[in-house]
Amino acid sequence: MKDKRIVWFSAFRHLVPADYENWLETMAEEGWHINHFRQWSSIFMILKRGEPKHYRYVYDPQASPRKDYIATYEQFGWQYLGRMASAHFWRMEYIGKRPEAFSDIDSVVARNRRTMMAVSVSFLIFIFLDLFFAGMQLFFSKSFSDADRTQIIAAEVFFFILMVALGIVMLIIRKNEKR
Repeated sequence: MKDKRIVWFSAFRHLVPADYENWLETMAEEGWHINHFRQWSSIFMILKRGEPKHYRYVYDPQASPRKDYIATYEQFGWQYLGRMASAHFWRMEYIGKRPEAFSDIDSVVARNRRTMMAVSVSFLIFIFLDLFFAGMQLFFSKSFSDADRTQIIAAEVFFFILMVALGIVMLIIRKNEKR
């Protein structure tokens, strides 16, 4: 039996923070645990086989957390697992009632809006890049070779597809902002 499992693109398959937390909790119940999040965990993460446990995971996007951010969570018994981009990850083992990190629906909505804001930044970057390449096509196309124009068009299409995908992600998060 394998004692390690590599999971590819988990953050892209579980877009809503609550869905990502639930997936991590299901993995822990099956005996697959992540012990540390890194910048590349959205692309691939390594889960290690262990004893099945009831963990409550928390996905908390904080671009610029307060100085006492980590200490405050730890004071309430949460274990810090690291961060992936601006999202910090926590877990707590429990028996019985599932612990909550967010005290009310407004806190959950605020967390989901922070997630949507992080996606929005990338969305805006891709809009800018798409417009930049469109401007190059519009104003400088005569100075480019056919191969250069083809590459610019390919870049425009690529950035447009990413922009549409991120727009869909924002809509999904917005639709589920209360969970």
